[in-house]
Amino acid sequence: MTIIEKTENVINTALPQEKEGKIPEWIRQDREAIRSVEQLAERLPLTNRQHREIAKACEGFQMKIPLYYLGLIDPDDPACPIRKMAIPDAREIKVFPSELMDPIGDVNAELNNQPVPALTHRYPDRALLYPTPLCGVYCRHCFRRRLAGKRDFVPTEKQIEAAIRYIEQRSEIQEVILTGGDPLMLSDARLFQVLDRLKRIPHIRTLRIHTRMPVINPFRITHELAEGLKRYAPLWLVTHFNHPKEVTPIAAQHLARLADRGIPLLNQGVLLKGVNDRAETLRELGWKLIEARVKPYYLHHLDRAQGLSHFRVGVRRGLNLLRELRGTMPGYAIPSYILDIPKGYGKVPLQYHYLSVDEAERIYVETPDGDYLIYADEKTEDPHPPSETPTLKPLEVYPEDSDFDERLAKVVESNE
Repeated sequence: MTIIEKTENVINTALPQEKEGKIPEWIRQDREAIRSVEQLAERLPLTNRQHREIAKACEGFQMKIPLYYLGLIDPDDPACPIRKMAIPDAREIKVFPSELMDPIGDVNAELNNQPVPALTHRYPDRALLYPTPLCGVYCRHCFRRRLAGKRDFVPTEKQIEAAIRYIEQRSEIQEVILTGGDPLMLSDARLFQVLDRLKRIPHIRTLRIHTRMPVINPFRITHELAEGLKRYAPLWLVTHFNHPKEVTPIAAQHLARLADRGIPLLNQGVLLKGVNDRAETLRELGWKLIEARVKPYYLHHLDRAQGLSHFRVGVRRGLNLLRELRGTMPGYAIPSYILDIPKGYGKVPLQYHYLSVDEAERIYVETPDGDYLIYADEKTEDPHPPSETPTLKPLEVYPEDSDFDERLAKVVESNE
């Protein structure tokens, strides 16, 4: 029996509690989730055109919305951010040449970053493990839609065992990240079984779980799950809130079960057009997260996955949004703006240039309010103000010229 079959058995077959009339709420939410346009139309007013377009979009990527998350949608607001993230859109059908089926290169033969199935080894000291492709919701901005919910990507017991053996044999790997799919779609018993194996590896220093469940089905964070996860400290749990509407009192209440047990919580959001591409939205999201004891960690620039052009925000706009946040809220509430380089070449921070130089190589720093001040540095310990308005350019830091030219030459070669 595969892992997905075991997971579906937990969700779809009778549990001991059910004999007493007690179905775990998270399982009820998953069983009753909206999976078809007909079910959606019973709960949300749809025009005939919307009905057709949603059905068409579902042919490319399935729909699944727990009733809890559906309840966050404002039925009277066609621009509701939750609606945009949950309900299929006809624009998903349009695919541009620059969009990729595997945008972040989970499987890149050139990099050999998937040496065994169900695992990606992109960075020397970290590895991703995919214990299930199942999700509690199929986000419309998903970057792994090539595998999410698909049986072709269900790992067998032998594949999971081979992935763990790979980790055991490489002492440079110090952290394992459970991702997917959504690892919290596994039963407690299965999840703990995987974590037990990883925890016993001497060179593994930390474990991490990436999950959307606290956002879309927070009832998954049961007392039993939280108490069990405490055994694997240091274990970090990374959530995926994108809009302040998602940080509900119910979500915060269930997150507290983890925080109260000493499990640190981080959030990785995605910058999405029409959802959170306003400074006031990101600011409120940051505040609500830290109130819930979740540290805003990353704000991802949207990956170049197929069918997501309607969600894309330009890099320049993203940089300016982060600039607008600086100085208006605590630094620990501002995430790092991150670009995952297409095809698996790693993540890099996208940062606004606060430092500039003039013709005399004097350094100027831009304040959060937009003013410029001269900054004393090792080469200009006592800088004299310019006699006239200076011409500024961003402070540039590049590799040595010879190395720089060599690396740029590779870009030209790749286009020949």
